[in-house]
Amino acid sequence: MQTLSKFLSYKIKTIAIVDSSSSGPEVTLPYWDAEIAGFSTVHVPQELQTIPEIVAFIQEHAQAAICSHRLGSYQAPLFYGAELAASLYDAGIPTLLVTQYLEIDQHSSIRRWRDKLPVVLHLREFDFSTLRHYLDLCVSELQGHIPDSRIPYRVMVGVEHVEGVAGDQYVDVSIDYWDRYQRIRMPIEVFPAELRDQIEPGTWLFAMVNVGAQFAHELYFRDFTLAPEPQFDESLTYCVNVLDDINESENPFLWFEKQQVYAHQLEIEVFGASKDLYN
Repeated sequence: MQTLSKFLSYKIKTIAIVDSSSSGPEVTLPYWDAEIAGFSTVHVPQELQTIPEIVAFIQEHAQAAICSHRLGSYQAPLFYGAELAASLYDAGIPTLLVTQYLEIDQHSSIRRWRDKLPVVLHLREFDFSTLRHYLDLCVSELQGHIPDSRIPYRVMVGVEHVEGVAGDQYVDVSIDYWDRYQRIRMPIEVFPAELRDQIEPGTWLFAMVNVGAQFAHELYFRDFTLAPEPQFDESLTYCVNVLDDINESENPFLWFEKQQVYAHQLEIEVFGASKDLYN
């Protein structure tokens, strides 16, 4: 785990490139853009087949990473790059996730780990002229400087539709506080295992969501708990920033450390003008 003092002066000299195999679904990452931008690059060896192995290699050889999403080959995928990028986030390593499949995978395999993916790019957006900016965004979030589009708020989420079969189910939800006219799709694995049997149309939940996001693919969801059906437009007004106390701390933890420390301490507040949600 990185220390705060190290991160305050964090410098990126070498970037690890985690690519799909030559027979894989993603086009080879243009690593030369990173070199044009002034960084050294190191390619993660294809023989490394597990997330812990790759994280350990990157910790030893680089200070940041750029990762394709659909790793491995068509026939033998390893795991999704989003999962690897989330593990690198937990290790305090700034990582860009780059994919040609953003429009498709944003609803499924990327959404599962979106809370730990500060920057997700379509391949066409990856360019030497913006690379340093995107890496700075990742470093800044790990330091605890969270942009408005990434700050989580406790809001109400309504289940609108469920489809698929066991092991491959998708849930469409509404977040009225964000946009009452739009629906967001996610895999059922985003929900805690103990709640999945209760996920059906008409179910209401509390969840932590970054409702400052501009686009649907930027939204993440976590810390779901069951909620009563809202009344008096509560779903349009219920929005609580339960992390204010640590976001404004004079001596903050790293952002990923905050999430671990405070995850079990999130409290739900009730607007005085609304009905008591617990009765």
